[in-house]
Amino acid sequence: MRAARGVSVRRPRARSLRTAVAVAAVLAAGAGLAACTSATAAGQACDQSNKRNLGVVAGSTANAPAITVPASATAQLKAVGATNGSVTVVVPSGTPQTMGTTSLGSTAQDAIVCQNDQRTKLTQIGAYLAGLKAATPEVDFLGAIGQAARDLGDHPMGVLVIGSGLQTADPLNFAGSGLLYADPAQVVSDLRSRNLLPTDLKGVTVYWSGLGDTAGAQQPLTVPARSNLAAIWTAVVKAAGGTLSLLPEPASGPAAAGLPAVTPVPVEAVATKTDWSHPVVIRNSDLHFVKDTATFSDPSAAQQLLSTLAPSIEQSSGVITITGTASKDQATNNTADTALSLRRANAVKAALVALGVPEAKLATAGVGFQWCGWQSETDASGSYSDALAEQNRSVILTSAGVSLCG
Repeated sequence: MRAARGVSVRRPRARSLRTAVAVAAVLAAGAGLAACTSATAAGQACDQSNKRNLGVVAGSTANAPAITVPASATAQLKAVGATNGSVTVVVPSGTPQTMGTTSLGSTAQDAIVCQNDQRTKLTQIGAYLAGLKAATPEVDFLGAIGQAARDLGDHPMGVLVIGSGLQTADPLNFAGSGLLYADPAQVVSDLRSRNLLPTDLKGVTVYWSGLGDTAGAQQPLTVPARSNLAAIWTAVVKAAGGTLSLLPEPASGPAAAGLPAVTPVPVEAVATKTDWSHPVVIRNSDLHFVKDTATFSDPSAAQQLLSTLAPSIEQSSGVITITGTASKDQATNNTADTALSLRRANAVKAALVALGVPEAKLATAGVGFQWCGWQSETDASGSYSDALAEQNRSVILTSAGVSLCG
């Protein structure tokens, strides 16, 4: 079927055609620029031969901030439009809702018309995603990711997920006893034994925004809880053949009103993590360093955050190394960034010592932007993006023998 004004939509699995048409109506509004009839050399901007498609898991759910589309996620959607690819949207309700598939590109042969089409559709998909809401109780990210990954094609852009990651539906129910603190390898082993890993993630990057960010009745996660949640999802995606990339901007604000109930996930007030078999990653957006300095913009907030780690560090059997990482910011060498990342590691160490952690249990290091987890800071057009660079600014705590990348 072809929707109004040139936006085509395929029939979604297990959903009525009416749902797909509703998606098309939202995306097509105002996208009616006519294509020029004569092809030009500039018309290569609308080349349809190398489409890259994206699965999108998004929709406001209870106990998480209302959905917004951050800059780094918008960059992924923009890249899809630039290739004239399509997006398949799935809402992670307790029973995931596949909303349909629609193109973010254009069939215009004129480059200017093509680019206008792409910009219009990018604006429309952002507004559409922000308006999505769960329709059934609980949250199922695993099932939603599996549905969103179907039919991505041979060269997918990936899967974009916007949400807390705190699934409360089987088979990955974090509201159950202790799962938030479980060994990621054991979680994967259980899913694999029951053939419940997604089957369409081989070679696919899962871009995740807002992982671990909460609202409403959900208690905020401690640093160890957030870090283990990320480790679990990293292991699950890897076991399914994909790669997890955490987008940098934190989700904030209240939950949307009138949503189906979601069971709060228990969060232990005092960290029980004592084996330190995985790195603990603290985002710069949580520590709030003043730009290009090792000064906390809110020292009391940083200390409160780090206080959730102090008991676990004291329980550890060996020395914990605090390593600072930095964004490249188009630098030509790593000298200044290494120095800055070391100063930030030392600032975290000083805060932990002030909380009572013995200084002898802490070591520091700075690696700047030269480390195993560094991610590209340029968008699909090749332009530098500070939003993407933010994902490289962090402080990572590890025990002896544990890699910064887990």
